[in-house]
Amino acid sequence: MKFQDERCGKIVVVAHCILNQNSRVLGLAYYPAVIGEVVDVLRRYNIGFLQMPCPELTYAGIKRPSKTKEEYNTPNYRKHCRKIAVSTANQLEEFAKNGVKVIAVLGIENSPSCDAGSFVNETGVFMEELTLELEERGLEILMHAINASETIIDVKWLENILKAG
Repeated sequence: MKFQDERCGKIVVVAHCILNQNSRVLGLAYYPAVIGEVVDVLRRYNIGFLQMPCPELTYAGIKRPSKTKEEYNTPNYRKHCRKIAVSTANQLEEFAKNGVKVIAVLGIENSPSCDAGSFVNETGVFMEELTLELEERGLEILMHAINASETIIDVKWLENILKAG
């Protein structure tokens, strides 16, 4: 779809802490504010971004203890994550219906909630709920986890995805 203004018509969906390290569990922030390398790539390619809420922050607050996926994998927390997943999917569906290309969802590696999964890591609780919600709606969106402590490989991956389309 060709827009009648200057918008790019493309977005990347990002885990909350990619744009706000203040939401991380105390002691686990790798940056003072944003993961700049990811933001820089999106800016360089003129890609919009949608920041998802942090499910852990909205469930347990800033001073929450660090927990594993198994500790978060409870019916109440899944219900909380599903509610956020539905809201996020509503936005993505609206963008897609109106010609905005949703390029990828970027999670955070080793997060019990927002890891997008890989050969090494399993998917976090929130990303599982988001994946289910997107599948139910027939939305196929690439998911990838950013390693916040070592972004070089992930930034190269993102650049390649953005170059391709």
